[in-house]
Amino acid sequence: MEQVRKDLRLEGSQIYLRPITIEDTDNVVRWRNDRKVVENFIYRKYISREEHLDWLHNKVETGQVVQFIICDRQTDKPLGSIYLQDFKEESRQAEEGIFLGEKEAYGRGIGTEAAKLVLQYAFETMKLHKLTARVLSYNQGSCKMHEKAGYVLESCLKDELFLDGKYEDLIFYGAINPAESEKEKEESRKKVSFIIPCYRSEKTLESVITEIRDTMQSLTTYEYDIFLINDCSPDDTFSVICKLCKKYDNITGISLAKNFGQHAALMAGLRKSDGDIVVCLDDDGQTPANEVGKLLAGIEEGSDVVYAQYESKKHSAFRNFGSWMNDMMTRVMLGKPKDLHITSYFAVKRFVVESMLAYEKSYPYVIGLVLRATKNITNVPVNHRSREIGASGYTMKKLLGLWFNGFTAFSILPLRIATVAGSTFAGMGFLYGIYTIIKRLVNPAVPMGFSAIMSAIVFFGGMLMLMLGLVGEYVGRIYISINNSPQYVIREEVGHKTNHD
Repeated sequence: MEQVRKDLRLEGSQIYLRPITIEDTDNVVRWRNDRKVVENFIYRKYISREEHLDWLHNKVETGQVVQFIICDRQTDKPLGSIYLQDFKEESRQAEEGIFLGEKEAYGRGIGTEAAKLVLQYAFETMKLHKLTARVLSYNQGSCKMHEKAGYVLESCLKDELFLDGKYEDLIFYGAINPAESEKEKEESRKKVSFIIPCYRSEKTLESVITEIRDTMQSLTTYEYDIFLINDCSPDDTFSVICKLCKKYDNITGISLAKNFGQHAALMAGLRKSDGDIVVCLDDDGQTPANEVGKLLAGIEEGSDVVYAQYESKKHSAFRNFGSWMNDMMTRVMLGKPKDLHITSYFAVKRFVVESMLAYEKSYPYVIGLVLRATKNITNVPVNHRSREIGASGYTMKKLLGLWFNGFTAFSILPLRIATVAGSTFAGMGFLYGIYTIIKRLVNPAVPMGFSAIMSAIVFFGGMLMLMLGLVGEYVGRIYISINNSPQYVIREEVGHKTNHD
């Protein structure tokens, strides 16, 4: 460390601190050899004038020790000394020591004020990260002084020292630079990105955002931002999004050029997000944002993905049927575990998001992307609310399209079923033909039925058309993907992440 400026003066209310000089030698030796001071020192040794001068030349003047004299502001009388030693440059730490030598300094808070001044100087000027202090446990005055100055008791070692024929406890105090402590706390906070696909939600979106903000205020270990994706809603949803972006500085609005569907909107939000954890939820208020803590807790416990599980769904009978069909499809086609419940309300770790974003082809299906990225998926129970405004945006056509996305983009099982079915019916046809020939040979009078022939032709013809249609669906999607048909097209962006790549 560099030696402090000789003209330095640290001002307090009762005292000021100035750098020690050779003229202070007699006072320091007298104070240091006072019986009361010696009893409170860890190293029980009286010092000579020569030893103190050696200390000044080899420690203070070389910058290995920073030492101040504590002076009364009104009389300029020296009252004691405070110093920093044992500097660790790599970790920017040092140890503080203090002793008061004049009786008029006792009981006035002089030591506390001196310790505060040194803390401020060490953190703001010297840019140290931490100061420590070692105090004998029976020196309660020094213990209280350090605690009032801002030190925190870090540990107490029982029978650590053997002094004057008996064992003594040693207390360790520490004080961390508050600016750096706050910075470390800020840097250690994980970021949560909320992604909300929006469609016909002009009347519900503001309440969802308010609930997210109120909830995240209590989850102080996280910072967060919100991405609202307008899936070409025909109402005034995007105007509401723009208003929210102007009102809050952590919201980004994205407007798609046409209605690409919920999963494409989710992919647009995922690609813009940068949170350590991403939470996806609905825009209608049915997915309770005030219970996001349960999903985040599941992530913190080690799960890669956490889905909300509803004990009682408040959807219409049509939506519940669609959800049941979707669950069956993902179980059969995508290998979803039977006891895993998939919903639109889930939290996912960043590495899973990055894996999902590697899929750039048309027809995204978020559930399939999650299931192919990880098997470490859990459920947490949350409440499901009734829809108060509007109706679901899903129609039978959209649900069928979603299911087709699922099993044609992430499973070849339908093609294998077609192969097995074709082989089965071909075998049945062959056996039936043998049966017909044998029956004719046994009884030549048996008439050959026109109706049976036509039924067989229609049935097998229909099966062939079904199989060809299924193969055609796969081929068509391959063709569209080869032609780089986009997952989505962004018309406009507003808010704090408009320049985010």
